[in-house]
Amino acid sequence: MKNTFLTLLLLALSLCSATAQKISDADQKGIDEMYALLTTAFEKSDAKLLEPVLAENVEQIIPTGEIVRGRSNVIAGMGGYMAFLKTQPKPDRVVPKLTAQQYRYLATDLILTTYQDETARYFGDKVEKENMTTSVLMRKVNNKWVAELITLTPMGTMPAGGK
Repeated sequence: MKNTFLTLLLLALSLCSATAQKISDADQKGIDEMYALLTTAFEKSDAKLLEPVLAENVEQIIPTGEIVRGRSNVIAGMGGYMAFLKTQPKPDRVVPKLTAQQYRYLATDLILTTYQDETARYFGDKVEKENMTTSVLMRKVNNKWVAELITLTPMGTMPAGGK
């Protein structure tokens, strides 16, 4: 999961052209601004920068299945993840590929974004691939989009049933 969240955020910035439901230009601009701030937080390894884009009651489901509740807890968890990333080997290059995506208005101030991606990390001749499905439930508060729910689900194969 090295750099997974940063890669997902970078992918999210490119989602404009692949929407399943047309999002208004103003909403798209606000969502892009939210994701840009998230990306900056990870580029600077500063979890405190996440505060303005997380709802006070945000929930995050991390790849282990644990539910993290509340802005301060999500920020603390992201801070720990950022610290972990600093200890990991840096790949020679990272190649993200968006494989599926859609936006869906649930209400005029509520948007669900879901997407899947494949990330390849190159370490010399070695390639590590990771597939992830992410969903972000966003609410417009005071004309700014904030994340209310973030789910990160690694994609893998299921064992054959009954065998």
